[in-house]
Amino acid sequence: MRKILVPTDFSECANHATEVAASIAKKVDARLILMHIINIPSYESNMSIQDSADIAEGLFMMKLVKKRFKELLEKPFLKGVNVIELVEFDNVYESIAKQAKEQGAGMIVMGSRGSSGSEEVFIGSNTERVIRRSEVPVLTVKGRIENFEMKDIVFASNFYGETYGIFRKIQELAKIYNSKIHLLKVVTPGNFETTRYSRRLIEDFVKETGLKDYDYHIYNDEKVENGIYHFCEEVKPDVIAMETHGWTGLKHFLLGSITEGVANHSNLPVLSIKIPKEEEENGVLFPD
Repeated sequence: MRKILVPTDFSECANHATEVAASIAKKVDARLILMHIINIPSYESNMSIQDSADIAEGLFMMKLVKKRFKELLEKPFLKGVNVIELVEFDNVYESIAKQAKEQGAGMIVMGSRGSSGSEEVFIGSNTERVIRRSEVPVLTVKGRIENFEMKDIVFASNFYGETYGIFRKIQELAKIYNSKIHLLKVVTPGNFETTRYSRRLIEDFVKETGLKDYDYHIYNDEKVENGIYHFCEEVKPDVIAMETHGWTGLKHFLLGSITEGVANHSNLPVLSIKIPKEEEENGVLFPD
């Protein structure tokens, strides 16, 4: 991982994420790409007085962004970190995923304030949308973590075969931080599995991935999200890691995303990794 993309609006929340990203960058000797996104209107040759005012506002915004970048780069946690600045003029969440790909970033680290109630239903958060679209791992950070570590990682999964490939990225981080991985399978009344079947899934997963420093837990709860929260209250990990299908449109509306929900509501940093999409045959929405 040679580059880490960090979207910033220069808020306290974004600074918390930048501090975590800086810590990771020092650990893996990576470059930080600090990206700010602004909207500047386009103009035509026959500008009105309002158009001229918009240009003046745009120039002011650019000067303000430059000033805020300067202030951010003076933060103690960025001392000794290789940093480049990037300003984009685009849709926030689409631009983040696009730039991560174009810049060759190995990870996105971003702050999240979370949302609830009507705000969550009708607006959603940019963080959730980035998780849905990003082809690289996304680490969401809620609060300040002065000395970020990954000594204990909870990997919550269904442990089906589709998970094997993306888990390699978690193992790479675990090796760097000498982490212990707690494998977590949450069983709910609506998706019941016998302990024997769940144990077999996890044992096959461990064998396939060659995992060494780990333990595993089969946890019963009313909802998967609740099981993850309750288990983490007991174990107190540094990070929760999860996979996501990155569904959009009708699929996302019907099926939702447990990973996005946990990233939105958990106070712990959440590392999400998107499972590569498989082509659906015959245009069927839910193939067997």
